[in-house]
Amino acid sequence: MIACLYNAFALSMLLSVLMFMNTWLEMRVNLGWVFFALTAVLFIVQLSVKPLRKFCGTFTASIISALFSFAGMYLVLGSERMAVIPASIVREGIMQSRIPFSAINTALIAIAVIGLAVVFFTGRHGH
Repeated sequence: MIACLYNAFALSMLLSVLMFMNTWLEMRVNLGWVFFALTAVLFIVQLSVKPLRKFCGTFTASIISALFSFAGMYLVLGSERMAVIPASIVREGIMQSRIPFSAINTALIAIAVIGLAVVFFTGRHGH
C-alpha cells in the first residue's frame, strides 16, 4: 500500500509538471490541488485494480516510477527549472507562498528518498 502511494505521488508530480507547461492551464488552475487530487486518484486506482495493485506494490515498480518521473521532469524542465517548478506546484497547493522553495525541495527530496527506503523495507521486491 505504501508503494502504491509512493508511485501515485511520483507520477502525479510528473503529470502536474506537464500540465504546468501549458500556460493557459497553469494560469487558470491551481496545479497544486491537481497534484494532490491526482495523487489520491492514482492511489485509489492502483488499489482498486488487482493486477495493477499486485505490480505497483513492489519495490521494482517504485524504482521505475521514481526514475520515470524524475527523468520526465528533467527532460521537460532542465536542471534550473527543476529546482523551482515542483516546489512551486506544492507551495501553490498548500497555499503557503511564504515557504521558501528550498524548504519545499528539501521535503520533496526527503519524501522521495525516505519513501523509497520505506517501500524497500516494507514491501515486496520482485514482480
